[in-house]
Amino acid sequence: MYDKTSSAQFKKYGSIYDEPKDLHSDELIQREVVTTDRVISSLYHFSEPVYVEVKDGMAYILIGDSSDGEFKLFGIHRNLEIKANMYFNIIPMMDQVKFNLIIPPNYNLNIEFLNPPYEYNRILPTINIPEIMAYYYTIKSPNYKFKGERHNIYELTFVDNGTLETSIDNVSYTLNSYDLIIYGKNQLHTQNVNSDSSCSYLTVMFDMECKDDSLICNRVFHCRKELYKAIRTFAKNISSTLPYTQNLILSNFHEIIIRLFQYDYLGTESDKLPTETQQYFQDELLEGILAYIDKMVCEPITIEELCGKFSVSRSSLQTLFKNNLNTSPKKYINDLKLAKSKLLIKENKYTISEIAFMLGFSSIHYFSRAFTQHFEISPSEYAQTVFKS
Repeated sequence: MYDKTSSAQFKKYGSIYDEPKDLHSDELIQREVVTTDRVISSLYHFSEPVYVEVKDGMAYILIGDSSDGEFKLFGIHRNLEIKANMYFNIIPMMDQVKFNLIIPPNYNLNIEFLNPPYEYNRILPTINIPEIMAYYYTIKSPNYKFKGERHNIYELTFVDNGTLETSIDNVSYTLNSYDLIIYGKNQLHTQNVNSDSSCSYLTVMFDMECKDDSLICNRVFHCRKELYKAIRTFAKNISSTLPYTQNLILSNFHEIIIRLFQYDYLGTESDKLPTETQQYFQDELLEGILAYIDKMVCEPITIEELCGKFSVSRSSLQTLFKNNLNTSPKKYINDLKLAKSKLLIKENKYTISEIAFMLGFSSIHYFSRAFTQHFEISPSEYAQTVFKS
C-alpha cells in the first residue's frame, strides 16, 4: 500500500503546499516536463530545495535520501517542496503526466543513474475469464461411462463426493472427494464412475486468456480450505437471481482460477478440510466470540476470559482463529483496538492518553509504540495528518 505525499511519512523527504509558486517574486526557474516513463533509470539530485507542481495527470514520486539506499513511492497529493540532497523522479499513474519542476537560479543538479532501473508495476490482470459458457452439478450412478469429447474451451470438474476416473489424451487420473481438474482446449477427455458408489461433481465450461495454462491443466488439485471456500461461494451464487449476479460469479470463478495458479506457492498446513458439521460449529462459535470482542473492545480482554466465557480450551481457541482468520486471538484483539483508536482520533473528542485508557492499554507509551509499529506512524503524527487534510 502506498502513502500520499500529504502523509506524515513524507516529511522525511519534503512537504506540501497549496498555492503555486510565484516565479518572479521568488526568483525561481521553471521547467515543464512531460513524461510517460514507468521504468526509472535516473534520478534528480539537487543541492537546494526544489518544487514539483503537477499540471496534468496523476503521478507518483519515487524518492530517497541516498542514491544506493531505500526508495519509497508516494502518490502525489498537492504541490511538493523537495528537501535538498534528495534523489527523486516522477512516475505517471496513467499514460503520461505533465509537471513543472521549479528550481532556484543558483541550482546544482546531478543526474544519478539507477542500476538496475526501478520499474513501477501497474496492477493489471494477467488472467482473464471473459465468459462462462455453462455450469452444472451432476450425480452419476455406479458404472457410469462417458466415452469422451474435445472442445475449444476449458472445462473444470470438481468432485464433491465419491470417486471419478478420468483421462486426458489417454493419460489416466483419479479424482476423489474435494479434488478438481481442468481440461485444456481441444483435449480428449473421458469420465467414468467405476466404484459401487455414486459420484457427484460440478462442471464449469469457460473461456480463459492467460500466459501459461499448463500450470493448471492436466493435474489433480486437492482443495485446500481457501480454494474450497471459493468453490462453495461460486456454487452458492450461481443460483442467485439478484441483479449483477453474472458479474459476481465471474469474479468468484476468477478467484478459483487464481488460487489454482497460486497453489504451488502456498504451504500445506491447511490441507485438511473440516466437515460440514465441524465448519458450521466453528462458524457459530467464532461469530459469537468476534461479536463479544467487538462489544468489549474498550475493555482489557484476556484470552482466559474468552476461554471461560465460551467454554473452549486455550489451544482450541488458538486453532479456531488460526484456521479461520489466519491470526491469533491476542493479535486480533490488539489489531481491533488499534483500528478503533484511529476512529477515535478522527473524532477529535479525546486526547491520545484518554484513547489509550479507554481501549484498555496499560500505558500511553505501550499504546503509542503499538500504534506506531502497526501503522508506521505515531498517534500524534496521525492526528496532525487527519486534521491537516
